[in-house]
Amino acid sequence: MQNMIQDFRYALRQLRKSPSFALAAILTLALGIGANLAVFSVMNAVLLNPSGIPHPERVVAVRATYSMGDLKNINISAPDFGDAVLGTDTFTSVAIMTGANFNYNVDDVTPVRLVGAKVSWQWFDVFWAKPHLGRVFRPEEDQPNADHEVVLSYSAWKRRFGSDPAIVGRTIQLNQQSYQVIGVMGPDFAWPNQAELWAPIALPSSQYFDPNFRYNEYLFSVARLRPEVTVEQANAYLKLQASRQIDSEGQNSYGRVAGWGMFSMPLVDFVAGNLRKPLIILLVAVATVLLIACANIAGLQLARASARQRAVSVQIALGVSRTRLVQQVLMESILLSIAGIVVGVLLASVLIPSLLLLAPSALMQNIQTRVDGSVLLFALIIGAVCVLVCSVAPVWHATHGHWFQALQEGGRSETSGRSRQLVRSALVIGEIGLAMLLLSGAGLLLRSMEHLQRVETGFDPEGLVSARLSLPESIYKTDEQQAAFFTTLEQQLKSLPGVSGATIVDALPFSNGGGSSSFSIQGRADSPNDPGPHGNVRSVSPGYFSTLRIPVVRGRAFEQTDRAKTEQVAIVDETLARAYWPGQEPLGQHIRFGRNSPWMTVVGIVKHARASALEGDTTEGFFYLPMAQIPQSSVAIAARTSGNSANLASALASAVRAVDSSQPIYDVKTMEERVDDSLIGRRFLVVLLSVFAGLALLLAAVGLYGVISYSVKLRTRELGVRMTLGARRKDVLRLILFNGMKLAGVGLVLGLVATFVFGRALSSLLYEVSLFNPLTLLTTALLLSGAVLLASYLPARRAAKVDPMVALRYE
Repeated sequence: MQNMIQDFRYALRQLRKSPSFALAAILTLALGIGANLAVFSVMNAVLLNPSGIPHPERVVAVRATYSMGDLKNINISAPDFGDAVLGTDTFTSVAIMTGANFNYNVDDVTPVRLVGAKVSWQWFDVFWAKPHLGRVFRPEEDQPNADHEVVLSYSAWKRRFGSDPAIVGRTIQLNQQSYQVIGVMGPDFAWPNQAELWAPIALPSSQYFDPNFRYNEYLFSVARLRPEVTVEQANAYLKLQASRQIDSEGQNSYGRVAGWGMFSMPLVDFVAGNLRKPLIILLVAVATVLLIACANIAGLQLARASARQRAVSVQIALGVSRTRLVQQVLMESILLSIAGIVVGVLLASVLIPSLLLLAPSALMQNIQTRVDGSVLLFALIIGAVCVLVCSVAPVWHATHGHWFQALQEGGRSETSGRSRQLVRSALVIGEIGLAMLLLSGAGLLLRSMEHLQRVETGFDPEGLVSARLSLPESIYKTDEQQAAFFTTLEQQLKSLPGVSGATIVDALPFSNGGGSSSFSIQGRADSPNDPGPHGNVRSVSPGYFSTLRIPVVRGRAFEQTDRAKTEQVAIVDETLARAYWPGQEPLGQHIRFGRNSPWMTVVGIVKHARASALEGDTTEGFFYLPMAQIPQSSVAIAARTSGNSANLASALASAVRAVDSSQPIYDVKTMEERVDDSLIGRRFLVVLLSVFAGLALLLAAVGLYGVISYSVKLRTRELGVRMTLGARRKDVLRLILFNGMKLAGVGLVLGLVATFVFGRALSSLLYEVSLFNPLTLLTTALLLSGAVLLASYLPARRAAKVDPMVALRYE
């Protein structure tokens, strides 16, 4: 212990003697550690410890699946939920929810839109969420006509109700109906999607076991596994229930031929979705940056060891053991790492908000990131790794140095630092290789982004402004009332100054909404193993195709005469037409949903428009129905203008108020913003990976600069001799630059090999770009070579200016 205290003081003295080295090392480590903590905090909040969910590994999402179409992972139906509830040996609690926003009336002004959800009574039990005030729902409140209770989120309680402690028991007006506040949840819980309030879903109990609702999947479901049950066991139970249901329907049932089934998956995996892999890639990238930083510090410590070589040689001559020398090296690295961790944690608290600004809203709306115990533990772990990586080269030198030879040679620079120079060169080669790997990955993803941004959407988003609108079913109770409201609203929107077109639709493209359905074609019998046609369905107003500029290929668009009492009509897109009428004319054909629905005549064929993404979009076609014949309570409105889109947003709200002053609009965005939002997850990865790659490039260049500078110092006398014997300054310059580029060449080759080996992890994230894209790899190599050339030129120019006589006297 006494030796450790002495070594601690000795290391502290050494760092005080070299404040520039200590400051550079601490800041370098802090930057690497802070970036690692920021990325890890997001990963921790998404994949490991989602806020507001104790033991998140036991919470699963219950899902339905079909073998046909794009239905591999969808919501469940009420009977599916009934089957899950029966699994009491598998689940401790099961719940369902559906989105349900509310108009909150304050006095006589336009209502405020509150984002909420309707949930079954065990919703909070699944998450083990406890109320901050009051209580949560009881079973008897989750029944039709007994569902006028509401639970507020903590943020809504503070923002909307001023943290009123007497809020419990108060009656508030939602959708022009009275609801009693029975509780306020804690600050960590806002599932789903940062909900501001929850109300009972109140489905009739008969729906949970009614086969007519079996394949009507619109409910999001979660469940908590019993402590001894695994996800695999839960899936075995759900598979058994699905098999029993299919057997009960008969040999050629819809569920059998459509490949229907149920399964569960960890909720954290469901929330992370396709971002799990990008987050892991980012963590690996930022860890690579930290590794490069540690290699730089190891190189600096080797240089410091050179300066102290004679002093250390004297220590060994006086009996100090090599173990003690190793302990001194480790103590210096420990001090640097501790300081780096402290500054890194402070830096992470600044970086995390910036990181969240770049993160996809769909990812961040269900989580809260902060520097908690898990993040601090991770900081200690990477701090220990930093100690090891920073110390490995100095420790090797301490245990393999020719110390007595150094005393005998008087510490001459020509012979005393060769081994250290080889180690530092190896470190720099590794840094250049890692920088090449990160730069290549960032370049490939950036090229993919460029390709994606040129993908056609199938409609013209420029000049389109959109918003959401939901009609309270308590006011607009019938289809006729809803259709009349939308007809009047569309005309009101079209009359706005500067508006060239307006439309109403149940779900706009790139809004993450809309549904799909199976349908029948008149005169065509399905084969025994064919589930029948299936496609995406949208309910649109007459101005939809002209406003979005989706071309009508044949036939006609919807007209104002397509109303509830007239012939039922439909429009299909080219993708659906090719799939189900190959080589035939769809116009005049008749389709319908289910056996009890009326036949609809196909009156038009339009171009296909993308539904939700520029990549990985649905492969199924669309059929469109007139809004007047199939009205919806929750819709989107859109208007096209040739002027300033920002000015149109307030005009949309005014148009809605002109029809019904009690209806607010929300989610106001331009269509260009909606399309751009579909790329935000990829942009999140590209921007951060580019930043980390740039940081790696900078650190590698700094490391190379240090190596070349140290090499010049070692060879000062040699360079003096060369110049005395006739070598010109440009010869010296060329010699030093060649040494730098030689290191760079080896590093580039290693980096290319690493790109081909480890870059395959990026393959699934590339779009129309090969991993071996020559232009990207060549550009990356030239960029790195330019940085290397600059880092080598500075010490080379200094060497070329050395006076030969001064160099010959250099010791």
